[in-house]
Amino acid sequence: MKAGGVYSIKLERLSAERQQSVIRLLLSATTSLLLLKFHIDQGPDPVEQIISLDQIIVLTTIFLVYSALVWSILKWRPELLRETMLASSIIEIILITFLIRQTAGIDIPFYLWYLFYVVSVSTRYGRQLSILALAACIVSFVWVVCLAPQSYAVNVPAVLGFTSFLLVLAFMFGQISERQINYQASLAVVNEFRAELAGLATSAEIIGHLLIRAKQLLNAEQAWFLPAQRGSDGSEAVGLRSSGADPVLLSTFREGGGVWNVEEVLKEQRPIISNNLIKDSSLSREISAKLNLRHLAASPMMVRSIPVGVVYVANRKDKPLMSSDLQLLELMATQAAPVVENALLWERLREAAASEERLRIARDLHDNFLQTLAAIKLHLERCKLLIQKDTTRALEGIDKIHQIATRGLAEVRSYLSELRLMGPEPSRFKQAIERCSAEAASKAGFKVHLDLHPPEEAMPPNVALAAFQIVRELLNNAAAHSGAEHVEVRVYSQDGKLYLEVEDDGKGFEVARVRAEKASEGHLGLVGVDERARQSHGSFKIASEPEKGTLATAVLTI
Repeated sequence: MKAGGVYSIKLERLSAERQQSVIRLLLSATTSLLLLKFHIDQGPDPVEQIISLDQIIVLTTIFLVYSALVWSILKWRPELLRETMLASSIIEIILITFLIRQTAGIDIPFYLWYLFYVVSVSTRYGRQLSILALAACIVSFVWVVCLAPQSYAVNVPAVLGFTSFLLVLAFMFGQISERQINYQASLAVVNEFRAELAGLATSAEIIGHLLIRAKQLLNAEQAWFLPAQRGSDGSEAVGLRSSGADPVLLSTFREGGGVWNVEEVLKEQRPIISNNLIKDSSLSREISAKLNLRHLAASPMMVRSIPVGVVYVANRKDKPLMSSDLQLLELMATQAAPVVENALLWERLREAAASEERLRIARDLHDNFLQTLAAIKLHLERCKLLIQKDTTRALEGIDKIHQIATRGLAEVRSYLSELRLMGPEPSRFKQAIERCSAEAASKAGFKVHLDLHPPEEAMPPNVALAAFQIVRELLNNAAAHSGAEHVEVRVYSQDGKLYLEVEDDGKGFEVARVRAEKASEGHLGLVGVDERARQSHGSFKIASEPEKGTLATAVLTI
């Protein structure tokens, strides 16, 4: 696991070891002070001294140097964390035993160092090694007592009481630490899983990856997903499909399955597990026999009380699912649910954008190309009537048809060129604006001045497309209605915004009245410009007065 991630077991353990190193330093300093105080209280007579000054200096130096060394390594060489943990687990029991042996004749209870030792080992390795640390402490303490019976008047109840207390401490801290270590491991796995989900785009890919990783991490034979029923008619969530298992399994837990039914699991909003499904009353014997499953777990996928679906894992063989497996499955489902929901939202937005673009293309076809075809059809009907009566007029009609068809073909080519030319790169964006400006000027007979300074880096495709569509619509409006002699197009970026301005010196109009009239007649050009600006988190405004020209300004967020 990478140490630099959002969550890292190594960083968590390093932090815990650094805290313990500080406590170890404090204990060593306290031990040194107690020994010095005891030496002063002994008096100056060497004969009456139980422990000499040389012994105190040696003990004090050993413990302070050892504690400071561990602290320094963890502070300045964190890459040696694992080696430091292992070394201290071995060295510390030896040092504590030496301390107790050297101070056997005094009444200071230095054997309480064993408490720190058992707790430190249990927080590192969990319950099993905490019991081993407990055994080492008991053997060490008994060995010291046996070597110095005159100093330790063997108080059997006291020794038994102390060892019993150590036993309780080892079990308690070992159990807590084991759960914490398992949870930390789960968090680390989920952190990696979340990073993997970030690289997936569609809900189907996310669900597929969730099932693959669930099988791998839980050592499960099968994993499958059933979406929630969101529609009033009992339909599944839009954009999601059942996946990951054979149809028998999917239909069983969709249509039946008792408490394992997908809707029941979502209703309870908590994960469930069974390691003896054949005898489990939550599933009928017929279904259990048909499915031939022995171990089964399920976890709901919810996003702010909105149901997404349920992920299941199962084993047919003798591979029980542990409570830690259920916890990991729940964490994975919790992480995947919002990602799936966001992917579904993005897919719906993309479909809506595609639908809007199809409608725009349909409007363009209707406004331009269908009118051209209708004119050709009308002239053909006239030529059909004149071909026998008035050949000259019929030939004139054919020439007219040829002109209309030629103009229509040019418009189709121009339209397709715009679609191909448009892109998020600054050069392509400028080319597209220049081309549609030239065409509008050619159509209406005005002069165009371009002042184009788009961002130097590529814009998001949706922003570039919206900007091009807005400028083209404003130029078409100027060509159709302004009667202008000069039109200026300005494009520039500032503070993460893209500014689009189209100004003409035409006849102008009363903005509120004309926009209302055009909207009532079904002409939604300016309405479409405003919608495109809002979709890009921007704004659109137009300023105009009769005989004073028009200035249209759109601001898009890049």
